[in-house]
Amino acid sequence: MERSRSSFAWENPGFSPENDEVTPEGAGETPSDLARRVLFSTDLTGKLRPLPLLEVEIESAPRERSPSWQGFAPARPEILRFARSDDTRPALPSRPGLVDEENRGVLLHFFANHELLAAELMALALLKFPDAPEAFRRGLAATLREEQRHTRWYLARMRECGVEFGQYPLSPYFWDAVSPMESPLDYVSRLSLTFEQANLDYARHYSGLLAEAGDSKSASILRRVYEDEISHVGYGLHWFRQWKSPCESDWQALEKRLPFPLSPSRAKGNRTGFNEEGRRAAGFDEDYIRRLALFERSKGRTPNVFLFNPEAEHRAARWPDVYHPDKARIAIAESLELLAGFLARRDDVLLVRRAPSESHLAKLARCGLGMPEIEVLAPNGAIDPAGLLVARKINALRPWSIAPDLASRLAALRPGLADDHTLAPWTAETRGLFSKVEQVRSLARWMGPSHPCTTTEELRHALDQLRAQGHREFLLKRAFSTAGSGLTPLRNEDLPDLLARPLAPAIVEEGGILLEPHHNRVFDFSVQYRFEGGSIRFVGFVEQVIHGIGGYRGSICRSKFCRALDPELAQFLMDECLPRYDATGELAADLARWATAHGYEGPLGIDAYVNRTDGGRLVLRPVCEVNPRHTMGLVALELKRRIAPGRDLSFAIVKAADLNEDDDAAEIGADGKLVKGSIVLTESDAKNRFAAVARVL
Repeated sequence: MERSRSSFAWENPGFSPENDEVTPEGAGETPSDLARRVLFSTDLTGKLRPLPLLEVEIESAPRERSPSWQGFAPARPEILRFARSDDTRPALPSRPGLVDEENRGVLLHFFANHELLAAELMALALLKFPDAPEAFRRGLAATLREEQRHTRWYLARMRECGVEFGQYPLSPYFWDAVSPMESPLDYVSRLSLTFEQANLDYARHYSGLLAEAGDSKSASILRRVYEDEISHVGYGLHWFRQWKSPCESDWQALEKRLPFPLSPSRAKGNRTGFNEEGRRAAGFDEDYIRRLALFERSKGRTPNVFLFNPEAEHRAARWPDVYHPDKARIAIAESLELLAGFLARRDDVLLVRRAPSESHLAKLARCGLGMPEIEVLAPNGAIDPAGLLVARKINALRPWSIAPDLASRLAALRPGLADDHTLAPWTAETRGLFSKVEQVRSLARWMGPSHPCTTTEELRHALDQLRAQGHREFLLKRAFSTAGSGLTPLRNEDLPDLLARPLAPAIVEEGGILLEPHHNRVFDFSVQYRFEGGSIRFVGFVEQVIHGIGGYRGSICRSKFCRALDPELAQFLMDECLPRYDATGELAADLARWATAHGYEGPLGIDAYVNRTDGGRLVLRPVCEVNPRHTMGLVALELKRRIAPGRDLSFAIVKAADLNEDDDAAEIGADGKLVKGSIVLTESDAKNRFAAVARVL
């Protein structure tokens, strides 16, 4: 929203960062006098008039502690009053947009507001903490003087760009986050080491972009601000170390000191490079720099919470009885749990059983595959009651799959949840989502030829039908199975023994079994959808790498789905197969009705394949099963989006013992994304039996 033009003028026609000297008035003012002028004046010129350098001295007269500042906001000209929460502020201009002068003015408008806020907060600290050490107050007054100067630079330059201060709504966020400070330690933690530290990234980043856009004058301002910001952060770090507990590292003390929702993530630029050099110059040690580079937490967006629980379908099979996972299931869950993080955004949260090492997280970040914020579960697999997540607002839970045990495991998060449908009571209808038998009964139009059987007689009848159609090899599929488990191949010679006995009680309790012909599969693929709010959305196609009769081994994501395939197969896919999966088609509509009938919302992964008949004809089986959960194919699609454009990606699940050096030899492009080679996505240590590898093709 653009505001009306301001009624005041700031004239500085001879401006440049090198010769900005403003003749001060009010000689004899103390820093406290300056602070009152900055906080209570409604005249912008008065707010930005500095003390002479020689008068940045601390008054020696006795001082009384200031009254409560609760609810106080700095006085400003009407045009510069803080925006309301419903005011629409312009977005930061994009890199290409900075070639436009007015867009550069919009960018400088953001920065001017931040500098004015910093000056006002420093003034508040001078008045709030009159008993702080004299050297601290002297440094604070000197820093305030530089913030005034930065603001004047921005105002003069953005006016040359055709933008006036107050033309757009001004955010009060810095003020709201810092002004409740109760001690000088709060001040340096929140302003110096958080918002000013983030400017080490922003100032350098935008100085480069403005220079690239041909605006050397604005770039020069940002360079000077950057140089000053190093000393401001160094000043804060000096006093932070004076006041923090000596038994805590800089990182431990800052993370502990910042009140939620502030966190160290605010000490980094958003969508800028991470400036290690500037932080070293300010005095941070390597441990702090490394930890901050890896730290992620939402900067305002309410996060989604992700959890890898691949045993969910086995829990559904056992429900309402208690499920006890075997060692293999536990190994899969523990080895591959980081994969759920690739489905998340940076400001989401990933729950894990074991914290990954810093070195592994750093490797992923270097390859453009950074993780979201990570929180470790309690030893029993539930939410740690002492964890920060319990007290936070959460948009939604995003487990790998809904499951009978989630309501108890994640119950501690329910009070902060905006959407708690994943914690809804488990019912027979919910369980039916995962039953392959129930899926065939509901979606027989798309899943045939597949015959649900609950008795030996039904099985015999189904065999007769399939043999009459010319089939001689068959598959038995359990109602609940994943990644190719629960499949049994059958040949004609196996049938007499099978038909001589009743179905096992466990199979009957699961709802029966499926009999299907064993096809000569020539191409396996998955179709990824998302079903929310009664609407189904297509996400993408993924080629699947299948071992044996159905065991999942990996996925391949190409820039063009049919590229590099056999020409006959590629033509068949484009003409006869892929159009069937359009989100407005009949198959998608049936899937939406099926999900609605079971009260389900979330990801839907459809497994399908092309087979070749004995006569050599290609045939599509549109759906061989539906996965009402996240899938490895979806992980592969998300990884594809994070590598260099135009490259293909292979994603594989392997035994950790089979890894070699070539599996972790990635080549990174100038944009920080994978362009060649491969990377091991999961932690490589003796505890993990399985690993996931991404390779750029």
